[in-house]
Amino acid sequence: MPPAKVKIERIKGDRMRQNTFHKRKMGLVKKAIELSVLCDCDCAVILKSCPTIHCKEGRLMAYCSKDLESMLRECLTHMPLHVYDNSEYARFAKVRLHEFVTSLCLSTPSAC
Repeated sequence: MPPAKVKIERIKGDRMRQNTFHKRKMGLVKKAIELSVLCDCDCAVILKSCPTIHCKEGRLMAYCSKDLESMLRECLTHMPLHVYDNSEYARFAKVRLHEFVTSLCLSTPSAC
């Protein structure tokens, strides 16, 4: 039996939210490493956790396949075509992902 689908909404319990953050953070870093190795691309992930009892400001965590400072400098110098935010979550749902990639390729062929 396949696992139940997770609703993408804020997790109410602090402990459960922190556990989920840790697990998904590690999964995201693993995917970034895989993408970097398999596709020979530069990849960076920067995360900041929400404030907790143990850390009032939240913790910063970063992965970068090359020097983070030089990659950030490059990103600021040559701003990306698009920076995604939470409001675009629906665009990345499995059903719409193919449509999104197709539209992206039509509008900016260099992105494909």
